[in-house]
Amino acid sequence: MQLIVLGTGAGGGCPQWNCGCFNCIFARENPQFARTTDALAVHYENAAQTQWAIVNPGVDLRHQLAQHVQLQPPKDGPVRKTPIQSVILTDGELDHTMGLINLREGAALRIFVTDLVLELMESIFPVRSVLKNYARLEFVRIVPGEPFFLGETVKVTATALSNKLPRYAADAAGRLDSENSVIGLKFESAHSSVAYAPQIGLWDEKVNSLLGGAEIILADGTFYTSAEMSSLGLSAGSAESMGHLPLSGEDGILAHLKKTKARVKLLTHINNTNPILRDNSPERQAVENAGVRIAVDGMCLSTSKVKEKLRD
Repeated sequence: MQLIVLGTGAGGGCPQWNCGCFNCIFARENPQFARTTDALAVHYENAAQTQWAIVNPGVDLRHQLAQHVQLQPPKDGPVRKTPIQSVILTDGELDHTMGLINLREGAALRIFVTDLVLELMESIFPVRSVLKNYARLEFVRIVPGEPFFLGETVKVTATALSNKLPRYAADAAGRLDSENSVIGLKFESAHSSVAYAPQIGLWDEKVNSLLGGAEIILADGTFYTSAEMSSLGLSAGSAESMGHLPLSGEDGILAHLKKTKARVKLLTHINNTNPILRDNSPERQAVENAGVRIAVDGMCLSTSKVKEKLRD
């Protein structure tokens, strides 16, 4: 199985357009350290053709696709042809859905989405209605616990992780069934699996089940501490109130990841305020001491079985 980590930033990426924190200033002065919004590309085979699924397309999608020839139209093919055939959404957040606008130019795509997110896209955030006359989009229902397939080679199983609604839907909380508002995904090929969970609000048995047996884990790295935003003088709530369990602490994400047995453990969806972005910070050292790495934009991942096949 092959994956491309298209982006690793939360919300506005890093640098965020209106932020003057240390990390954003550094990223402006050193563009090689900039981070675009969190997104993932997953490779699969279908009818002897190589195809890709985009997970959580955000506002930076057009720029992200331009960096990877595997995701671009072939030079010797029809004028309009793309290897991107599918999209998967793990939630209805703006930074995970706005990239659908970039995919509007007449493409035929399957959009895998939960009932709750589809309802949001038909009402409060009506992107489905906006796009219906631009692209041929087939919306496919995701039911947590019921596997679906990308082509013939990758099985995907969703796990419901949270009932946290996007901020734009806060006023509708009382009338929406938000049980499956946030999901995590497990991608499985013949002999390996990858777990992807960019929003973990509470570490419980559902998270353990999702990550269990995965060879590669990409997990929520949004905030290092609960009060990270407010400690900078920003009018924001705790990390938990925004749907993200912080990395630090006895019950933090790092403590739990340290116990998992995955070959590769990566953090993604990292907020621009997070001190782990600084390679000389004690917080970065704590991440590395836990056996965890920080994902970077553009990194390519392969499960061990794919590597063996490529060597053959």
